[in-house]
Amino acid sequence: MNMRRPFLIHTFLLAAAALMWSTCTFGAERFSNAMAAWEAGDIEEAKALWTTLATEGDAASQYELGRLYQFGAGVPKNLATAVGWYQKAADQGFDSALTALAWRYYKGEGVTQSYKEAIHWFTRSAVNGDKTAQNQVGWMFMNGLGTVENAEEARKWFQDAASQGHIEAQNNLGWMYLNGKFGVPDSTQAVHWISLAAEQGHPGAQDNLGWIYETGQAGEQNSTKAIHWYRKAGVKGHVGAQVKLGTIYYNGTDISPDFYNARHWFEMAAHQNNVTAQFNLGVMLFNGEGGSKDIDQAILWIEKAANQKMAIAQYTLGMFYQDGKLIERDLESARYWLNQAALNYAPGDDFLDDLARRIKLLLAGEQNS
Repeated sequence: MNMRRPFLIHTFLLAAAALMWSTCTFGAERFSNAMAAWEAGDIEEAKALWTTLATEGDAASQYELGRLYQFGAGVPKNLATAVGWYQKAADQGFDSALTALAWRYYKGEGVTQSYKEAIHWFTRSAVNGDKTAQNQVGWMFMNGLGTVENAEEARKWFQDAASQGHIEAQNNLGWMYLNGKFGVPDSTQAVHWISLAAEQGHPGAQDNLGWIYETGQAGEQNSTKAIHWYRKAGVKGHVGAQVKLGTIYYNGTDISPDFYNARHWFEMAAHQNNVTAQFNLGVMLFNGEGGSKDIDQAILWIEKAANQKMAIAQYTLGMFYQDGKLIERDLESARYWLNQAALNYAPGDDFLDDLARRIKLLLAGEQNS
C-alpha cells in the first residue's frame, strides 16, 4: 500500500491537471466564440456566452460583461452592475478591469466617488506596467487626489509612462520640469518631453511648446515657432492656443499685425465659450477690424463675456446702456452692469476711474429724481 501511494497521488495530480487544462481550453474556446459573435454583431450570443463564463469566474468575461453594462450595449445601461463585474475581474488581477474600476471610482460612476479607491486600483494596474494607469497615478500625486501631493512620486510615475511613449505623461512630465515642480525649472528636460508629445500630435503639448517659444522660457524667443505650434493645437480645437494665436496676430508681436487671422482665431475660441475671445471678438466686430463692422454682433459677444463676469465687458455694456448711442438707453441695465463691473474688477484695470464716474452720475440721477 505504501509502495503504491506515490503512484496513486501522481496519477491523481495528472488527472486533475488534465481536467484543468481541458476546462481552460474549453473556456478559452467559448470566450473566442463570444468575441467572434460580438465582432459579427450578434450581441445577444456574445452576452449569453460572457454571462455564463463570468458566472463561472472567468475574469476576461467579467470584464467584457462590465463593458456591456457600462455602455448599454445589448443590455440596459447600468453602471452599478458594470462596477460589480469590473470588481470581480479586478479582484483576480485582470489588468483592464483594474483600470476600468479605477476610472469608475475616479469619476463616481456606478459607485460613490472616491479618489482614495481610484488611486488604489490605478496603482495596482500601474505596477503591472499599464502606462495609462501610470500617468493617472502621477496626475493624482501631482494634484494630491486621494493621496498627499508628492512631486517626486508624480515624477516617477510620469517617467515610467513617458518612457513607454505615453504622450499625456510626456506632456505632464515636461510641464512639471518647466514649472520647477522638482526644485528649480529645467527647461532642457521640459522641452525634451513636451516636444516628444507635441510631435506626436498632443494639443496640450503643442500649446505648451508654443508658449515656451513665445515667452523664451527655453532661451529662444521665436514667434514664428510659437505660431507654428499654436496653430497645430488650435486646429485641433485647443482653445488656449486659439486665444494666444489671436493675441499674437492682433498685437503684431515680432510680426506685422494681422487682424484677419486674429479675428478668425478669436472667433473659434469664442464659440467654445472662452470669455477673453468673446470680448476681443466683440471689440473687433465693433471696430470693423479684420472684416466687416457689425455692431449688433459686437454687442452680442460683449454681453456673452459680461455674463461670464468679465469686468471690462460688464463696464463696456453698462457704458453702452448709459450713453444710449448704440443701443436704446436703459439706465436700469446700465446700473446693473456697471455695478457688476465694480464687483468683478481687478486692480490695475484701466477703466476704473471712468467706472467710478459713471456710477456717481447714476447715483446723482437717483437723488435728483
